[in-house]
Amino acid sequence: MPLHYLTLVVIAVLFSLSSAVTEAAPRWVEDACFSKASKRSFNGRGEREQFIANCIADLSASTPKERRKYKRRYRY
Repeated sequence: MPLHYLTLVVIAVLFSLSSAVTEAAPRWVEDACFSKASKRSFNGRGEREQFIANCIADLSASTPKERRKYKRRYRY
């Protein structure tokens, strides 16, 4: 009997892990944000990742959250 319960627990855990993938942004949203990011220049201090995260948050259908501040650096 304990082996039967272990099998059910493993199946339940694997099912919950596979459902987490569906919560990611659609592929077209990621592609659009990567193409927008490739047209800009960043200082390399995590600004590119922050820009892409904000872009995905703006384009994906989810509950509105407070947006991170994106530092605008002046280029000479």
